Amino acid sequence: MRKTIAVLSLSLISLASFSTASEAATRIKFARGSYCGSYSGNFSNGREFVLRLGANQTFTSRNIGDGTQYDVYVVGPKGRLAGDKVSRNQINYQTNASGNYRIYVESSTPYSSIEFCAY
Repeated sequence: MRKTIAVLSLSLISLASFSTASEAATRIKFARGSYCGSYSGNFSNGREFVLRLGANQTFTSRNIGDGTQYDVYVVGPKGRLAGDKVSRNQINYQTNASGNYRIYVESSTPYSSIEFCAY
C-alpha cells in the first residue's frame, strides 16, 4: 500500500510540474483558414510560445514590432531546430515531426510583437 501511494504521489508531482511549465508558455492558435498567428506583449524576461505543427512544414518567426528579437530558439518533438535567417526580421525553420513546438524569444525591448506562420 505504501509503495502504491509513493508511486501515485510521484506521478502527481510530475504532472503538476509539467502543467506548470505548460501554463508558462503562450499557446498560439491560427484563425480558421489562416496560416499565421501573432502575439504582442511583454518580452522583458523572454517569452515562451507553443504551437502545434505538422511534419515537413516551413515555419517562420517574424519580428513585427519595435526592437530586435535577438534570440529565437525552437524545440520540437525531435529536438532543437536550426533556423535560416532570411532577413533582418525573419527566421525560417523546417519541421521534422508533427507535434508541439516550443519557441523561446528574447527581445531588446520590453514590449514587442511577433508573427508565426506555417506553410
